[in-house]
Amino acid sequence: MCLKSSSEFLQLETWLNILIITYKDHPNCGLAKTINYYLSRLLHHDDISFCGEKRCDYLLMQKYWRWQSRN
Repeated sequence: MCLKSSSEFLQLETWLNILIITYKDHPNCGLAKTINYYLSRLLHHDDISFCGEKRCDYLLMQKYWRWQSRN
């Protein structure tokens, strides 16, 4: 069970969603790097330790976006 996330954490998640939606319409390496950056911020945020399931999801996403940023 996850505890309630802080507003900062939720804002980072919102930006991540916006960036991913934008990437669908305009894919490019720079945007993939930005998405990877936001994933890093989420993974290093204090709130991530409250929910292990989210951490696993974000780690998998980061692996994918790291790969996308190199292509």
